[in-house]
Parts: sequence; structure tokens; C-alpha cells
Amino acid sequence: MAQQPPSQALFAVLEYGEFPELLRIAEAGRNALAAPPLFFFAKRGYRRLAADSAEVVARGFQWLDADGRLHEAAAPAEAPVAPVGAVTEAIASAPAQLPEGRPNRSAGRSLLSVGLIPLFAAASFFADMVGVARTLARDLANFSRDRRRFRRRYQALSRILESRKPSLLVVGQDGVGSDLSFLLIAAGRLDIPRLIAPFAMFSLQETADYAGARPDHDAATGALNRLVARMYPHWLLRQDGRKVLRLPGYRALALETSGLIHGKPWTPLSEPSEAVTADSKVAADTLESLGLERSRLHVIGSPVQDLLARKLDTRHEVRERLSQAYGFDVGKPLLLCGWPVNMFAWLGGRPISYASYEELAAAWAQALKQAAVRHGVNVIVSVHPKTLDEEYAVARTQGLACQRGGVEDLVAACDAFTTLNGSSITSWAIACGKPTLLFDCFLTRYRDFLEVPGCINVESAQDFSAELHKLCGDAAWRETLAQRMKTVSADWGQLDGQAGARVEKLLAQIVSRGSL
Repeated sequence: MAQQPPSQALFAVLEYGEFPELLRIAEAGRNALAAPPLFFFAKRGYRRLAADSAEVVARGFQWLDADGRLHEAAAPAEAPVAPVGAVTEAIASAPAQLPEGRPNRSAGRSLLSVGLIPLFAAASFFADMVGVARTLARDLANFSRDRRRFRRRYQALSRILESRKPSLLVVGQDGVGSDLSFLLIAAGRLDIPRLIAPFAMFSLQETADYAGARPDHDAATGALNRLVARMYPHWLLRQDGRKVLRLPGYRALALETSGLIHGKPWTPLSEPSEAVTADSKVAADTLESLGLERSRLHVIGSPVQDLLARKLDTRHEVRERLSQAYGFDVGKPLLLCGWPVNMFAWLGGRPISYASYEELAAAWAQALKQAAVRHGVNVIVSVHPKTLDEEYAVARTQGLACQRGGVEDLVAACDAFTTLNGSSITSWAIACGKPTLLFDCFLTRYRDFLEVPGCINVESAQDFSAELHKLCGDAAWRETLAQRMKTVSADWGQLDGQAGARVEKLLAQIVSRGSL
């Protein structure tokens, strides 16, 4: 009888932001696995499928598409997305118009108006009733649709797990009602061990702000929202004197009644799993404060921290390479900017100091350029994978050096770091002891960074400009911040070069079902 090949560990990716960390985990832990890892791009229309599947193949791994089909070659390059039509012109073509004619006022009209109040009140009441009925009908239709859709996707994902029989399931998050949460539930029912290796930071305030800015999350609006608030109070959160739901009521009800949520809606990574990794003590403390059980958390660092440690050891060589690539004077200070991502959709209409992303990007580019010119520092912009080319074009127009990827080199080489509040790269900079300036232009107010010695937090453009000039122009101030940062840097990352070994050990324990 032929021997069955060993089963593979399945690394499931939903959003491309998860991919780099999962790939590093797979690389670091491959010796602990009986067979090469298998990547599963679970989302249809995954934006970077060609590039990320090529990365998988280059490392000798195979991958599955969203339907569970196995591939050994990279996906073909995606066709460029067609630009959206000129909506602004269409809107601008219909200017506001003043009312026509002269005001018509008379005693008779006033008496008639008073007499018509009951009629218009009744009409308004019935109109409101019609509106309520329409809203209820819409929510019921959405509930029915989501319930069917969630069940179908869960069943499809269960079949993929049953056919592949992986030795381990690894995911980077467990978004409520997402494919990854369904995979975790299905794996539990199939007795497949599970590991959550998060790639991002988490903030209850950010999640609450997102929900609070959306009317369909209001717990007091609509029959299904009120039903969920009454029957499933764990979906409720008080936000600025209001009660908001984590998801619209119809969606929360679809998940609850179909049995496709086992975790806590407001607690990240709370779907059942054998273990959750944390890259630092600070990350573990944050997750525990958000309601995650400490017993599930394993502070093992991250493979990227091993890379950062190596880059710091060869920092001068890295700076030489960057200087040659961008024409920098290697003797001048290097300011690294994590270019702000476009979070206007997350704001949900909540106002900030900038009316548009274009305005915000222009302000950042101008501030960086002014600092470079006034203080003679080298400035390099690190571009997030999700940022579109046109979203950082203004930085290139200002003559700023821009780079996608290779962030580890940039963090290790820089003398100071700036970005918006909430960037995961910030934790890398703090772990490396880099003086840091955070401009919270989207008002996310991540609390983790607010009291870090050596990390300056500002919320206004004026304060950002002032602190940026001080950071770039005062070497003694940078050294003071760096010394302060070193008092806490170990809490933000383990730069001992052993994170990969800890990853390998943890994977081996989970797969063998040993004691954790």
C-alpha cells in the first residue's frame, strides 16, 4: 500500500497586508513542518495575486486560488484597472439655484398654514411609517442574502479543508464575518490545529470610530439593530453617548443565527485557535486589554525582527547602498517617512483638517521638502503596498526619493522616523530605538504610542511642521529622543536574532499537539 504524502500547513491570506508576515512565518517555520507550506489566497479578486503568488512560487511553495484549485506557477499579471469616470465634472455641472420669485406672505396664507398642520402631520406620520417599512424590508432582504452567502462560503471553505487535510491552519487575522473566521471555525470542527499570526496593530477606538460614523451601525435605528442589541448585547459598544453595533444588525443576526461566529465581535483575534502570536510585550498587553485571553498569547517576536537585527549590524553598509541608489550625501542625517495611506473611506464622513487625500498628501510632501531644504537632510519616502501610484505622485513631484519594499533597510539606516499614528512600521522604529514623530492627521489616536519616551505625537499641521524642523535640525534633540527610546525599545520587539527559532518551535508544538 502506497504511503500517503505528509499533509501541508495551510497559510490562508485574505488581504495583501497579511501576506508578508505570513510568508516570513512560513519561511522561518518550514523546518518544523513535514511538507512545504501551502498558501491559500482566499479572496476572489485578490489585488496582488500575480505578485504575491510569484513570491510563493519563488520560495518553492504551491498555492490555492479562492476556489481551492492548486497552482504550481504564478498567476498571470492583472490587467490595469480602468480609471473611474469624471464624477467631479458631473457634479459640478448641476450648480445650486436660488428659489424663484418673490416671497409670498399674507394673513390668509398664515391662517391656512396653521389649519393645514394636522393634515401635514398625518401625511408625515404615514410617510415615516412607509420609510420604516422600506428599511425593514431592506434589512430583512440583506439578512436573508447574507445568511445564504455566509453558509455557502463556509461550506465551500470546509470542503477545501476536508480535501487538503492540512496539518495546521495559519491566518493573519479573524475579521468578523470574513473567510478567515469561517476557516478557523471549520478547522476547529475538523480537528485541524490553528494559529493566528497577526500582521497589524489593533485599536478599539479606531474600530469604534468607524462604526460610530456609519448610520447602519446605530443600535437604536431599525428593527433588526434593536433586536441584535437586545438579544446579543456583546455586539454593543457605547460610543460618544450612543450605542453602536460592530456590524449592521442584519449582518450580525445572519452570523449569530447561522452559527458562524464563535468569538467576541469587538475583540480582535478572538475566534477559537490553539495559539496567537505577539511580536512584542506591548502587542500582547494591547490584545489582553481588548479582551483576548493571555493564555492564548505567545510573545515570540517576528521573523522581521531578526532581519532588522541583521540590518542594524550592517547599518553603515546599508546607508552606503541607499546613498548610491538615491544620490544622497552619506554624511547627512537620513529621515524616513512612512507615507500616509489613504484612510478617508475609514473616516465615514467624519471631518478632519484636510478635505481630501490629495490635500493631505500635498501637505505631507511640502513639509518633507521644506525640512530637506532647510536642514540639508536626506529624506526617503517608504510607500505602503496598498498605496496607488497616483497617491504618492506629489512626493515624487517634490523631488523626494520614494521606495516600495525594503522597509527593513530603511528603518535600520535612518536617523529619524515620521509617519501617521497607527502604522505598524512605527513599532519597528521604536524597537530599533529611532527618534519618532507621529502626525495623527486622521485622528486615530492609537494609545500605544502616546506615552512612548522618544516618540512625539502631534495632531495639527502647525505642530507637525514645528516638530519636524526640530527633529531634522537639532542633532542633540535626536540623540535625546534616541536615548529615551532605548529605555522601552525591548518591550516593542525582540532583536536577539532568535524569533525565527521561536516560530519554528511553536509551529512544531502546535502540529504535534504538544504542550504550549
